[in-house]
Amino acid sequence: MRTHSMIARSRLLDSEDKKNWDYSDDAELVAVVAGSVRVLSADGFQIFTLREGEGVFIPPRTITSLRCATESAAVHSIAFPLSTLWSDTESAVFEKYSVPILSLDAPISLSPKAAGLTDKAFEILQQRAYCYELETRDLISTVLVIILKELEGEDKLDKIFEDDRLHKMVTFIKEHFSEDIALADIAASGNVSERECLRSFSRTLSISPVQYLINYRITESKKLLRRTDLSISEVAYLAGFSSPAHFSRSFREETGYSPSEWRRKF
Repeated sequence: MRTHSMIARSRLLDSEDKKNWDYSDDAELVAVVAGSVRVLSADGFQIFTLREGEGVFIPPRTITSLRCATESAAVHSIAFPLSTLWSDTESAVFEKYSVPILSLDAPISLSPKAAGLTDKAFEILQQRAYCYELETRDLISTVLVIILKELEGEDKLDKIFEDDRLHKMVTFIKEHFSEDIALADIAASGNVSERECLRSFSRTLSISPVQYLINYRITESKKLLRRTDLSISEVAYLAGFSSPAHFSRSFREETGYSPSEWRRKF
C-alpha cells in the first residue's frame, strides 16, 4: 500500500526463494513478525540473521536480499524517501541527519524497541485511521532517532565497511581467493592477530573470515558456471576449493542447489 510516498508491504518469505533482491531509492524499515530471516548484501554474503521481534534498516540505493532462515518467515516493511520526514530537503537539519543515513552502504539491525515501533507504524498505515499519516511519520522519525543515536554512540559510521584493516583483509581475500589461504594469511594481510581478525569480521560483518572466503569463492564460482563450459572440477579448483566434493557441499549449503543443478537452472 502506498500512502504519501510511504509504501507498506507484508511479505511471506519462502526458503526456496533465491532471487528476491531489492534495490530502491527509498529507505526501508523491516520488522520480522514470524520465523527467522537472513539479510544478505549485494555480493551474496550474509550480514546477520533476524528473529521474530527484530528488524533491519535498509539505506537508500542498497542492494539487499531477505532470505528465510527457517521453513518460512513473514516481515512487515515500510519504504519511504527521507524527504518524507522533512519539509525542506535543503535545510541544515535535513543535511545534518540525512548525510549519516545516506553514507551507510549496508543494512543495520534494529533494536527490539525500533523493530516494535516499525511494526506499529506498519499497522497504522494499514488501518488508515484519522491522522495516520502524521502518526506514521512520527514513528518513523522516532526509529531514525534511535538509529542515529546508536550510530553516534557506537561509532558505527566509521566502522561499517570503512575500517582500514578490515578493508585490507577483505581486499586480500578477493585478490587471493583462488589460492590456498588460511586464517593466518588473512590476519597477516591486515597486520593483526588471528584473534583480532576474527573479532573484526564478526563485529562488522557478522561472519567469520573463513566463511567470508568460502562465500566469496562461491560467488566467483557462479560466474564461471554461468560464463564458461568448464567442468565442475575445474571450476572448483579455479575458485579455490580444495576438492570438487568440498566445493559441491559448500555450494549446496549456500544456494540449495548442486553446482550442476544451479548451472542448468540459471
